[in-house]
Amino acid sequence: MIAIGVDLGGTNLRAAAFDGDVPIAQHKEPVGHDREPQAIVERVAQVIERVAGDVGGPIPAGVGIAAMLRDREGTVANSPHLRWRDVPFGALLRARLGDRFAASVYNDVNAVTWGETTAGAARGHRDVLAVYVGTGIGGGLVCDGRLVEGARNCAGEIGHVKVAWGDVAAPCMCGSRGCVEAYVGGSYVQRRIERELAGKARSRATFFARAEPVNPSHVDLAAADGDDWALELWTELGSLLAIAIGNALAITNPSCLVLGGGLLSRTPTLYELTVTALAVAAPAASLDGLVIEPAELGDDAGLVGAARLAINR
Repeated sequence: MIAIGVDLGGTNLRAAAFDGDVPIAQHKEPVGHDREPQAIVERVAQVIERVAGDVGGPIPAGVGIAAMLRDREGTVANSPHLRWRDVPFGALLRARLGDRFAASVYNDVNAVTWGETTAGAARGHRDVLAVYVGTGIGGGLVCDGRLVEGARNCAGEIGHVKVAWGDVAAPCMCGSRGCVEAYVGGSYVQRRIERELAGKARSRATFFARAEPVNPSHVDLAAADGDDWALELWTELGSLLAIAIGNALAITNPSCLVLGGGLLSRTPTLYELTVTALAVAAPAASLDGLVIEPAELGDDAGLVGAARLAINR
């Protein structure tokens, strides 16, 4: 069966057509500045039609979107990166595509989680927790071989687990405060680095950056080199991330934890500090026999997962 997977993120729009497990056509383009729902619907429809070629329908087409969903119809409750709230994205896309495609919409990290579970780092595991730390933080959960979507299709939103509260808690783009994403999400981390290093050559991170603006990769090198500021920052952020993950492990008890995302993949020291902190943040029973794996499929995980979920649905 031909199936199509789409990954609609905050930066890029990617699509691939698969014949079984083999990609037969792929496309990638920037999301661009026009993020009005109708404009995005049109562009997603066009890339789906482009990679489908002249194949006849109905073709399963799964779209993973960086958003918190409200239902299984693909209604976007909140997408900070697209600046959407209460948008009937799935209904609009199906109306645009017509009967040739059987289109379904998923949270992007749910699609990634399914891709890693069926074809990547968590192959062979029936109970999986995946946590992706990139521009934001997302999570996905597989229990007894099934993707957990929840009553309203918004399960797995680990990025919005609270690690602080009250007026001093950091504001999050979701509209709340104290979410772990507001501390460890890549966009927040970058702003904090710039704020704390502004006008100061106080860290070896500035040495590693040379003429470039300091970014998390430079801070990671500085932390590995023993820089006090970088180590203190990474220990704080790794501990907060471990608290959120540890609580999720206590509730779900998976056999495999997959850690990925653009930030964690570029910061091995932060990755290791987070894993080390899990020994304190998670119950010992939840860690017994737990396999922790770095994500394997990279940017293709969401495409693979969305296509396979569309076939299932």
